[in-house]
Amino acid sequence: MTVRMTQATPTQRGPARRKRTHRHPAASLTIAPPGPGLTAEVVATYRPRADALSQRISDRISREVAAFTNPRSHGLIAEALSSAVSLFVDALAGAPTRGSSVAGFYRWLGQIEGEAGHDLDAMRAAHHIATHEVWEELRTMRDELGLTADTVGRIAHTLNDFQSQLLDNAMRGFAQGRLARRVDPREPLFRALVRPVDLAELRAVAAAVSWSVPATLTVAGCRPRHPTGGLGDHPDVITGTHRGMLVMIGREGAVQALARRVTASHDGPITISSELDATAVHHGVRWCARALHLIAEGVIDAAETGIVRCADHERELFLYADPELRRRTDEQLLAPLLVETVKQRACLAETMLVWLQTRDSAPAIAPRLGVHEQTVRLRLRKIRALFGDRLDDPKETVGLLSALESAAPRWRSEAAC
Repeated sequence: MTVRMTQATPTQRGPARRKRTHRHPAASLTIAPPGPGLTAEVVATYRPRADALSQRISDRISREVAAFTNPRSHGLIAEALSSAVSLFVDALAGAPTRGSSVAGFYRWLGQIEGEAGHDLDAMRAAHHIATHEVWEELRTMRDELGLTADTVGRIAHTLNDFQSQLLDNAMRGFAQGRLARRVDPREPLFRALVRPVDLAELRAVAAAVSWSVPATLTVAGCRPRHPTGGLGDHPDVITGTHRGMLVMIGREGAVQALARRVTASHDGPITISSELDATAVHHGVRWCARALHLIAEGVIDAAETGIVRCADHERELFLYADPELRRRTDEQLLAPLLVETVKQRACLAETMLVWLQTRDSAPAIAPRLGVHEQTVRLRLRKIRALFGDRLDDPKETVGLLSALESAAPRWRSEAAC
């Protein structure tokens, strides 16, 4: 059996909402069966797990790939993955295919990314996550369904080919979107500003579009959940998309005014750097992106105005400059807490943090944590049992306090999931 999918009428959540400006060859997918060893009964046994797999992949992509964190993207990704996984399982079971075109949907998603001016990093990261989760699922299938190594190998080969076709369709759509996108004549200047560049080169690029480079520039960044059209027409601010983040660059007053305008139609936070030398703008872009990430993790509180100044949170930006290295350091210092359950670890870390910050008694700490004072006493006894004399050594407590300030918000977030 070979299933060949050709592009059909889009779903209501798919391409029907957008007018195609360029024609391209019909999208298609080919799925060849993996051979003997995978019976219809085995596929039927696995089928209930398919939805859980697609949900797991979409959740990871929406959580870990910055460009796809907004709710609209989550819904589209979940739909694309669900349709792809269902099609694959149906094809392996020998069932007739359904009318919607999975290939066309993936090509449309790629086109959206291309038309938005995004790069390929997000698509590649999402593909990597999907590949990892699928391989983990294959290992589980082998054990739970009693499949032979030869059968698993053939399924893996078929699945790799299927995933490659999905990515290829998305890439083709991306290329189509790039062609259809209106090119901003100032885009070369934007690309020069967001990377390390010397002043002479920057001035040459700016002169080509009649833009005078100020002595200092300010950066603002956000991850819009809705279109923010018209920003490219602002005469005093250079705008563009960099790694999924909408970036605004210009004189401080102009950037702040534009940021306030964006907040009127954008329900997420906007981060703003301090004034920087023109050749240091790429640092401001990185700080704004890092601040947005820390806001999402609950480390930095979003201001009521929706605008967060990086200068007010330099300590947090320093502590989380390298998240993975920071995480490793925290876990080494706080190793005794790692044996606890996720919820218990979060509670003990929160109590330990407040106690090290204040050295207050249980009755004084309890209102801050919103728990009974006896609960605080029990937690403090547990903390003393875990950390012992380290709590009395000033050098140790400085390190513990720093690690807790970094880890406690992350653990609190994990416990809330």
